[in-house]
Amino acid sequence: MRLSKLALCIASVSMPLMAAEIKVIDSSDNQIPITTLDAVTVTATRTAKSALNSAQAVNVITQQQIARVLASTVFDSLINVPNVTSTGGPRSGGQKFSVRGFSDAEDVLISVDGAIQTFEKYRMGSFFSDPELYRSVSIKRGPSTVLHGGGALGGVVEMELKDASDFLAPNEKAGAKIKLGHHGNNNEKNGAVYAYARPTESLDVVAAYVKRSSDDFELSNGKTLDNSAIEAESLLLKGEYYLNEDSLIGLSYTKSEDSQRTEFNTTDPGAWGTVYRTIEQSVTNLSYELNPAHNPYVNLNARFGYSQSQVTESDGLGTLKDFIGIASNYEYNIATLDIANTSVFNKHTLTYGIQYSDKERIGTKLSYPCLNLNRQTYQCVEYANNAVQAEITSQPGGTQKRLGVYVQDEFTWQDLTLTGGLRFEKYKTTATSGFNQIFNNLDAQAEHSQVVPAVTANYQINKMFAIFASYQEGFRAPLIDELYDQYSGRNPALGLEIENSTNKEVGMSYQTTNVLTSRDALTARFIYFDIDVNDEIQSNTNSATNPAPAPRYSNIGDNQRDGIEFEVNYAHTLGYANFSYSRISGENENNEPLWYLPADKLALSVGLHFFDDTIKTGLRIQNVDKRTVLINGVEQQHKDYTLIGMNASWDINKSWSARVAIDNLFDKEYQVIAGTGGGIGEYGIGRNIKTQISFKF
Repeated sequence: MRLSKLALCIASVSMPLMAAEIKVIDSSDNQIPITTLDAVTVTATRTAKSALNSAQAVNVITQQQIARVLASTVFDSLINVPNVTSTGGPRSGGQKFSVRGFSDAEDVLISVDGAIQTFEKYRMGSFFSDPELYRSVSIKRGPSTVLHGGGALGGVVEMELKDASDFLAPNEKAGAKIKLGHHGNNNEKNGAVYAYARPTESLDVVAAYVKRSSDDFELSNGKTLDNSAIEAESLLLKGEYYLNEDSLIGLSYTKSEDSQRTEFNTTDPGAWGTVYRTIEQSVTNLSYELNPAHNPYVNLNARFGYSQSQVTESDGLGTLKDFIGIASNYEYNIATLDIANTSVFNKHTLTYGIQYSDKERIGTKLSYPCLNLNRQTYQCVEYANNAVQAEITSQPGGTQKRLGVYVQDEFTWQDLTLTGGLRFEKYKTTATSGFNQIFNNLDAQAEHSQVVPAVTANYQINKMFAIFASYQEGFRAPLIDELYDQYSGRNPALGLEIENSTNKEVGMSYQTTNVLTSRDALTARFIYFDIDVNDEIQSNTNSATNPAPAPRYSNIGDNQRDGIEFEVNYAHTLGYANFSYSRISGENENNEPLWYLPADKLALSVGLHFFDDTIKTGLRIQNVDKRTVLINGVEQQHKDYTLIGMNASWDINKSWSARVAIDNLFDKEYQVIAGTGGGIGEYGIGRNIKTQISFKF
């Protein structure tokens, strides 16, 4: 017999809903659609709740929304999430998540099926996996430190891989699906193959392979973005085995790879020279879940994950020849153990757990040492005969071990829900043996620890209105590279302290049905937030204000930012309309504006469904307001722009379906946010007509 209570719990948590794509039936046999804010998430509280009722700033992007726009990257699907965007250029591997203006990899925690995934390198993005692999992307804005740990000042992005249940129809034992697509702008050819099965009632398995190949992009200013071609492939293997009605084990593996000649600088305008770059990211996960049907004290989830991110650069041209050497290697290897349990005691839901991670960072270069450097051209005239493997001083390696324990209590009394939590976390950071040999007179091991609280109150005024408020503290320990950096002969910054933040939010939510007809629903949410960051770790290489050999990094910064986020989602059995608006502003310790913050954003997505949902059409409008930025000490205007997109799908029959999506329909000229300092970035991509046909058998 299949899993009972556990299966229902997993289904409710792991199958987020999309507006007007899944409908529920009320007691009057009326179909009531579900809005996007009704999507189920565990990101905010680790208990299954809708995004609307979580009393947190959390949104869920479903696989249907990703497929609707025929996304090439996960970043293509962020249009309707308030105060969330991407920074960096359109080249492969050039984008990073920006959440409430926090865009560095250390400030936005990313996980894949629970395994921490991170990568940081100069003038590169941080996440490279293909969107075809994911069933959902949950984005929590603001720190979620009690449940997820340090390093999430901006927010948390949790990605969940697809599994067999996303493809199998009721009573179906096995099947396969093939997708073939084309993107007109860069002549991208893409394809995906899925094979899935339920050979027994206890076992689900899925395998997938995705490939993308393209020419260079054409930008919105009519020029070609040189060295922007894509040559990427991804693999997914995942299985779940039900031990009995109360427990299951899962194993998954995913890998993405992109190899090509590209610009060394993929995040900002301007040619720096090209390198041949290979990017590999992989995640392996082993999980165990136990949820006895008649035991309210046990709902156990244990996960072990291992993620690897590796970038190898070679064949650098121009001045990059010496910088890259024969080959430069950058790696992050992260092992994660996460054990959590939820116990229900009358009106209390207690969640507690332990998390451990071991992160290794590697930065090495194989090169021929330069014996004679031309100081005018900065090119080497004479090289040594033998190649030498050395650590990259501006990309220092090391290990960082993290141990965290936490407890959270969710107390419900009538219409009031109070959630309070506390976390203790300890870090131990160790340098490489090469570093210790150079600085043998220093104790290079660094230890940091922190205790942080969080409290949230949610009051349901009536069936439609609720108000909520939260206070959460966040922090991040100094990074490996911040502690051990030796840029231009500077000393390491072994005295760095923890960077802290406080996040205060107040908001209101609204939900109702039967707005215009008996078959529609409306949800809305408004949030005001205020964030203070203290002891911010900043880089200063100015020879006048911070002369060498003083350390590059120090806790010299503070900043404050606040903003609003407003969402309205309407769903009807015949279509949907999703509206969002967000704005943010802030200043630093010198009362100067935070120039890197994103502009005000307004987004509207509407759609209509025809012929029993076999044909669906949609329209997307995104308006990004102008903003002032500081470039080389001079204020400049980043112009506003409005982008319009369209999409349509046709389920021809049970086997065949076709999709089309058009990005930047009117070929509007615009520039994105640069990945370094939030300046005016590269021109965005011009009109892109994307098509796809799929066959299921």
